[in-house]
Amino acid sequence: MKIFISSLVRGFEDFRAAAVAAVRSLGHEPVTAETFPAGVSSPRVACLEGVRHADMVVLILGARYGRVQPVSGLSATHEEYREAKDHRPVIAFVQEGVEQERAQEEFVREVKDWSGGLFGGDFRTAEELRDAITRAIHRFELSAAAAPVDAGEMLARALELIPTENHNIIRRGGPLLHLAVVGGPAQTILRPVEIERPDFARGLLREATYGDSALFDPAHGSESNLAGGTLKLSQETGATIVVDERGSVRVSVPIASGTGMVGALIEENVADALGRALTQSAQILAKIDETERLSRIVVAAGISSNGAMGWRTRAEDAASPNSMTMSMFHQGDREPVHFQPPDRARAALSFDRERMAEDLVALLRRQWS
Repeated sequence: MKIFISSLVRGFEDFRAAAVAAVRSLGHEPVTAETFPAGVSSPRVACLEGVRHADMVVLILGARYGRVQPVSGLSATHEEYREAKDHRPVIAFVQEGVEQERAQEEFVREVKDWSGGLFGGDFRTAEELRDAITRAIHRFELSAAAAPVDAGEMLARALELIPTENHNIIRRGGPLLHLAVVGGPAQTILRPVEIERPDFARGLLREATYGDSALFDPAHGSESNLAGGTLKLSQETGATIVVDERGSVRVSVPIASGTGMVGALIEENVADALGRALTQSAQILAKIDETERLSRIVVAAGISSNGAMGWRTRAEDAASPNSMTMSMFHQGDREPVHFQPPDRARAALSFDRERMAEDLVALLRRQWS
């Protein structure tokens, strides 16, 4: 595999040497600007051509942005990233403990926000960078070798995880937000003996009750049920966590009610529930698949309305708490929403979570407004 090393050259010699050593240690061919022969092409054109012919790009970002190219208005490294990002894997590494130039801050933010990229980690020394690159490429190889990613199959599993609402039953609690995260390529992530261990369920329950994105109310008891390789933790509030042996996760979060007597979904409360569900799902995946064998994810979301009849913002609810205009056109079952195309890089759960939540809220709003 040809791996292009993209970074500033001047002042980054030790880091580039570490990257080259990491690539070679795994039996791959490093491609760097220093090794391009003199020819008719300019260094800029030669580097972009090197990116096009590489199988992967390792992007190393420090404090400085680099000289801006007159044609594009971007630095050479930024150009190489833009050239690569939609056509081949890009693994990014960011130097810690340095003060980034403003343009570099924006570049780093762009890279971390990109849902198709892989974030390899932070580094301070050349040795740390070499180790991080070695681990990241090895993880990528393991996930790529496991099986091809089938986005359609992943989407089907995600949709299966979203419960179908029974309109004949009114639960004690209010509406629930359901979020399913399914990873690929398809493989066993949790061995049967691992998912059966009592301490595994206890660990999930503890994080769901007392963690930063707690879903469970410590004032309520919880139930644990294991059936057919699927573990389910639940409370009478409706809060639920489902995990199966393939690493699929479904999180159900109660949606806070509005202030008035109208049974409407409040947009900001839905957004809050989505944010907590995405955070909890990311934490569970990190726990059960810390080496990131699941390199791609599909996310689907749905709402069990429990009698809710419409959608409004907090401002709309405050202005008219006891009345609203509702359309009856969409009062039947609503299908779970998902992105198009459905799959995203696994790193999106960490670095694109806010935008994912915003887009899911928009998709749900279309159903309910």
